[in-house]
Amino acid sequence: MPTDAAAPASLLAFRYRPADGSLGRLVGDGPLPLPADELRQRADEALARRAFVCHAHTTPGEGEADELCLVPLGDHCDILAIRTRGWQRHHGDHRRSLVDILNDLAAAVARGRLRLLDEAECARERTAGREALRFVIDDTPGLQSARQAVELLLADAGLPDIHRQRTILCISEAVTNMLVHGGGRGEMTVRRLPDRVRVVVADAGPGLNFLNWLEPPSPQGQVSMGYGYRIMLDHLDAVGLHTSPAGTTLILDRLVPAAASQPDPTQETPC
Repeated sequence: MPTDAAAPASLLAFRYRPADGSLGRLVGDGPLPLPADELRQRADEALARRAFVCHAHTTPGEGEADELCLVPLGDHCDILAIRTRGWQRHHGDHRRSLVDILNDLAAAVARGRLRLLDEAECARERTAGREALRFVIDDTPGLQSARQAVELLLADAGLPDIHRQRTILCISEAVTNMLVHGGGRGEMTVRRLPDRVRVVVADAGPGLNFLNWLEPPSPQGQVSMGYGYRIMLDHLDAVGLHTSPAGTTLILDRLVPAAASQPDPTQETPC
């Protein structure tokens, strides 16, 4: 079935809070994948079972089933959905399936490796700890300079070489996504927390689309299939994500050896 290029497959994420029945949007700008009451019911079931739950459901007029994952997280449930809009992978197509991408992301949320942040959570997390470095990056040379400075900081923090290399790779992926998909310019800060180095990459672009594979972002750009985010989730200790039409913020955490950990100056020290 042909897919409307103006409406590609898309990732949506919502947060359900049973205390007040709210369904807040975390990722994407499409409609709810199911009626609100049905979503709440399914989320309540996942919370009661304390289990990660997946559903497939077909939107009328579209041949490929949409996928829905519900991840209970204490007092709330995160709901991730892929709206396929009839997209199907054909024989010989090397691209990862929509279900593969959704399952990877949902599993990362369930394991605590990926945190989908609302606006208040993002504001709190991106200012935690002590600022060590700050860069405004709008081109590849700017990224290279930032990488060199961060690598020195990671070495001072006592990270083994392999962890430094993997962290720098993840930073490169995050900043490259910002340059290609986030308006071509943004800010990167490095912060020290008691047990980790935190890199915050923020742009003022149009918001994140994990599934930007139907059209390249520019004549020189590459179609993305979520591989950069897979690298980050595989190689970092935790990733936080906040995205909206006002921009995207990624929070990349790397734990540091205990001997190199520093007290957080924003926290009071008990007498």
